[in-house]
Amino acid sequence: MEGGCLCGKIRFTSSVEPKSVVNCHCNNCKRSVGAAYITWAVFQKDCISFNITPPTHTAPNRAVRTFCDTCGTSIAYWHPNRESVIDITVGCLDDPEKCPPERNIWTKKRLSWIEDPGDIPDHLIYP
Repeated sequence: MEGGCLCGKIRFTSSVEPKSVVNCHCNNCKRSVGAAYITWAVFQKDCISFNITPPTHTAPNRAVRTFCDTCGTSIAYWHPNRESVIDITVGCLDDPEKCPPERNIWTKKRLSWIEDPGDIPDHLIYP
């Protein structure tokens, strides 16, 4: 599985399929990517390799986010409480159709105008 940022400066590959795919509705994700929610593909961290080390930003909640400093694309997320996994934005994948979401997380923060599709489980917080 491969992907990268909008301008192509940062590319990544994975030797495996994601462990899971989730829609996250938490405020931290919404603010950091500037969207109503974000869809993450969750991988074992040691299975992802980048062509260059992407810049990072550490949020007040200790979440580390990577981005492209040329085009601004949000690429990845990891947290010290989940050291073995890395979340990659599904929109950065070369073939995002292969990664439909399996569940919604932080739905207690979901915006009122986002419809619940009803075909995948909801979790009020991170399960």
